[in-house]
Amino acid sequence: MHAVFIRAPWVEEAGPGVEVLARIPDAGRPGIPAAAAGRIVAVQQGSLLATSFHPEISGDTRVHELFVEIAKG
Repeated sequence: MHAVFIRAPWVEEAGPGVEVLARIPDAGRPGIPAAAAGRIVAVQQGSLLATSFHPEISGDTRVHELFVEIAKG
């Protein structure tokens, strides 16, 4: 998934019960700085969902679809 970041922090660590949904790809890909490689950028814990990117900007609806499924549950 292509993600758009605007001055967003990443998740430093995920504790018990937190599912990591997305990470920055490994360094070596174009535009991926070494300091960002592997950083956690999306998590879920129960009905809570957090991202450090802006899914509404990319045009990809998968994060929104996940949010709707969580809300239905």
